[in-house]
Amino acid sequence: MKDRRAVLASAVGALPALALGVEAPPANDAETCVRPARGPDAHRFPNHVVVTHEETRALFYDDLLAGKTVLLHCMSIVSEPTYRSVERVAALQPLLAERLGRDLFMYSLTVDPERDTPVALRAFAARAGAGPGWLFLTGEPATMADLRMRLFWSATAHAAHEHDHEAGHERDDCAMAMLRYGNAAVGLWGAVPAKADPRWIVQRLAWVRARDVAAGAPRRRGPAPLRS
Repeated sequence: MKDRRAVLASAVGALPALALGVEAPPANDAETCVRPARGPDAHRFPNHVVVTHEETRALFYDDLLAGKTVLLHCMSIVSEPTYRSVERVAALQPLLAERLGRDLFMYSLTVDPERDTPVALRAFAARAGAGPGWLFLTGEPATMADLRMRLFWSATAHAAHEHDHEAGHERDDCAMAMLRYGNAAVGLWGAVPAKADPRWIVQRLAWVRARDVAAGAPRRRGPAPLRS
């Protein structure tokens, strides 16, 4: 089993091609999905190699999810005028200023990786005002499609969408209109519409927030013991 450095190193040949918008050869699943068995959600999210808008490579589960509270959504530069999900995520930044980049992280996953290269996403993130703790992610098309399905779709819904697309019919994409949030440290997850009131979304995030473990010896709770 390869460690994190070996998995990232195996993607070096493909990722520069992605950054230049050139089609790269398909990655070997054994190279990109190696997973150490750790964390309550390790079985749900593969360790795909993704690239951030800052042009750094990361393992999706180990580097971006494990042990963290996160908010994720799907987007593309070309579809933003329709779904406006990036605009709504941006509205959360001032409300989460004390947590963002510390115990909470936001990830925007492109569904159009062939056009949304790291360079394009970097310029787009700057226009959106993305600060520390908010990353835009891209990668191989198969990687981003798999993450999209695991986060938002069942296999049945994915198949139905592909059938409609091949038939020339498009339906509203819930993956583009929803926000997924969770605490990967304890395996708690939820979803909320991206168009919901930002204050309500922040409250939902508080429901899965990690709590400090009480220190000291256990103490008795309930009524005081009877005295003779």
